[in-house]
Amino acid sequence: MLLTDLQRYVRRNTQSRSRLAQEVSYDEKFGFGEQQPQMSSAVVLEPPLQAHSLEAIDPLGSQFNYFLDGIQRSWLVYMVDYVPVYYGYTAAVIRQRSDRHLHTWLHQAHEAIYLPFAHIAPSELANLQAQDFQLLDTLPPQELHPLSLRDSAREAIANRRQQLESELAEQWFKANSLGWLVMDGAISQLHPRAIGLIKSHNTQYFPFPEQGVILGLRAGQRSSMFQPAHRQGVYSWYLRLRENYSTDPYFGLVRIEASAKTPEQAHQISQWLMAERRPLSLPDHRWDRLIYPIRDCEQYLRSHEPRLVIL
Repeated sequence: MLLTDLQRYVRRNTQSRSRLAQEVSYDEKFGFGEQQPQMSSAVVLEPPLQAHSLEAIDPLGSQFNYFLDGIQRSWLVYMVDYVPVYYGYTAAVIRQRSDRHLHTWLHQAHEAIYLPFAHIAPSELANLQAQDFQLLDTLPPQELHPLSLRDSAREAIANRRQQLESELAEQWFKANSLGWLVMDGAISQLHPRAIGLIKSHNTQYFPFPEQGVILGLRAGQRSSMFQPAHRQGVYSWYLRLRENYSTDPYFGLVRIEASAKTPEQAHQISQWLMAERRPLSLPDHRWDRLIYPIRDCEQYLRSHEPRLVIL
């Protein structure tokens, strides 16, 4: 395993200019993919922006039967002077549901060592290359602030995860599988039978008082469709999966992205998602917005990820 091999290499070859990192867990203990709150804009396709109530359907009536998710793990292994050397693990999976059971349709994983080639000691780079490790250049910005070097490595690992997810989605598209695909997060590619399910709300598309319409949605209501700025061909809307009795205005609120071009499609997709509310995704703290098949993808990926071993 690459991580173990790298740890052994560092133990054998530690120089006066190198220092082992003391962290015992991945950087993702702090989460990943979180953006700073920001405002964007959108064009409402079903004016005015308002709540649309959904009719209940059979709990087994969902047409979603493929689910895609990915993970990333980044670990600062050691430093050469002030330059960080990261181990990165990324993986993605599509799980297929048939006869109410989930199994793996396709799983891919990738691991590599991430470091800025231009700023690492040439002797250290040559030693790593001699070990036949897979090395990826993090291409940091010109300024050499140590924190910017770390951010560049983590961003490179995140980009690799997104690339893996896109590759799996592309293979599903080419397979022309029957049924629908749910991708965790924003959709990377448009397909008439694929949607993106977004659980975070760091980007707001509407000012007040329109935001009040979205935050005021009741369970089983969706918002009017809209097209986010700079997302050509992407149609989006909000859906409240569960009644909000908490102080969190986003409790149970998700945003959907799709190539659906009609309110009827948005309505039907929303009904299918309402049917995905059982079983609950407990004990995950995001259970109010996390449908169980996506949680199953996460659990599968975590069960296959490499474990940190302090050598």
